[in-house]
Amino acid sequence: MARSAAVDPLEKFRFIVTWSNDGDNEPTALVRAGFHDVSSPKRTTTKGTYRDGVDPDVPQLFAGLSNMEDVTLSRGLLIDDLNNEMYKWMSAVHRPTSGHLAREAVDARASDAASNTYRKDVTITMLDREGNAARKWTLYQAWPQSFTPGSDLNADEDGEKSLESITLAYEDFKEIQPSGTEEKAVSNAVS
Repeated sequence: MARSAAVDPLEKFRFIVTWSNDGDNEPTALVRAGFHDVSSPKRTTTKGTYRDGVDPDVPQLFAGLSNMEDVTLSRGLLIDDLNNEMYKWMSAVHRPTSGHLAREAVDARASDAASNTYRKDVTITMLDREGNAARKWTLYQAWPQSFTPGSDLNADEDGEKSLESITLAYEDFKEIQPSGTEEKAVSNAVS
């Protein structure tokens, strides 16, 4: 008897990354970008210990602060990227032109009103072989912490592709169950 693909673990080679283009998180304003690889979101909570002098020999454990590990997105460098969405987003954080032209100027840093536009909710969607959403993670209040516009150059390499990467800092993430027709595909895979 043949084994069904429904019992196989998900492959990790099909995924989509989207984010809001204007900071309003409207479904009509999403930017969809193709990436070569995406690191997974990760939350780490510190562990604290406490023990009074009259307590047993084993200390009490308690949860401390939680930290989110940065997510890195990498894609092949495109010669003719007309939308330039990653550059626009990265530039919204620090406005490099105004800082470069007038470093001593008071307005070299983005104003508080402008700073709200660089935070976006980013959704990473893992797809099954048929292209249906199988898992989704949303990174809340994400913003570009670092940006690398291309790989290091090396005349000795043969056929290597140049990759640009962006590292996102975010405040929290949540796994979201796909809805609608996507949920049907997931429930069929689980059944």
